[in-house]
Amino acid sequence: MATTDKKDYYGMLGVKKSASSEDIRKAFRKLARKYHPDVNPNDKKAEEKFKEISEANDVLSDPKKRKIYDQVGFYSDNIDAATADAYARGGGQPGAGGFRGGGSGGGQGQEVPFDFSNFDFGQAHGGGRGGGFRDIFGSMFGGGGGFSTHAGPEPGDDLEYQVSVTFWQAIRGAEMKLNIQRADEHGRMTTEPITFRIKAGTRDGQRIRLAGKGNPGRMGGPAGDLYLIMKIEGHPVFRREGDDIYVTVPIMPWEAALGAKVEVPTIDGRAQLRIPAGTQTGQKLRMREKGVKSATREGTTGDQIVELKIVVPQVPNVESKDIWHKLEKLHEGEDPRSELLRNSER
Repeated sequence: MATTDKKDYYGMLGVKKSASSEDIRKAFRKLARKYHPDVNPNDKKAEEKFKEISEANDVLSDPKKRKIYDQVGFYSDNIDAATADAYARGGGQPGAGGFRGGGSGGGQGQEVPFDFSNFDFGQAHGGGRGGGFRDIFGSMFGGGGGFSTHAGPEPGDDLEYQVSVTFWQAIRGAEMKLNIQRADEHGRMTTEPITFRIKAGTRDGQRIRLAGKGNPGRMGGPAGDLYLIMKIEGHPVFRREGDDIYVTVPIMPWEAALGAKVEVPTIDGRAQLRIPAGTQTGQKLRMREKGVKSATREGTTGDQIVELKIVVPQVPNVESKDIWHKLEKLHEGEDPRSELLRNSER
């Protein structure tokens, strides 16, 4: 009997055995977002679950590994394709026949049964101690001539992480640190700290590629890449769209009516803005090159768009009330709703 239980990789990802590569990819990404250590800090169960689904994805997303897993019931780096094929032809059961190795006595081959009673299944996926099927058949056939297959170098898998970035870090650029989980050369999941820099003006959703920071390659192949997707946090005053900055600025009725020069916030500090006479609520004024220095278009800077909002003051005393009544009499007969009412009757 096997010394360890076989793992149901399809069950771990919640897909059927007939699932396509795209189905497997989608299932893993959905579960990875749910159980990723960055989303579940200090949650050991989530960390273990993430390791399990990562292991399942590593095998099922690789056509060669998946075929071996489907044929044998588990995956080990010590099992080659020819061995797995022979095991499947033998019925997939311990003790089933299937190989005919070259005998020393004559021209007829001699049937060699599979007997896994002493095989250590614990060296499945990611085992690094040697042994397994390859060693068994190597001793049977004098080094395994004809039965082992050596795949060529294969690049490692790419990794993708979402990184939370503050509003000001994205505006000004920053050096950032992140702990990522990536496989080592033996296939074990490990945590590795990395340091990277984002450019000033980095946008929400922008991807940063760190070459060679993904999972290591196989058989001497190059490592995959690490892709970092920027998730920019909001700000209580400024709203960013591309390289433009939007801000709502309150003004008093007399500033709107008479015009004024007011102080407004920008991402580079305070600046003066001229309000034209007769300004209405919702009117937008553009401040050229007061936005974000572009991270993608060298030498260009966005604008700041200021939306004006007229604020009606409280009436704290009789004198103030009298002034408002005088204004009312001066504008007697004017109705700002007349056009609205006329158009509603058409």
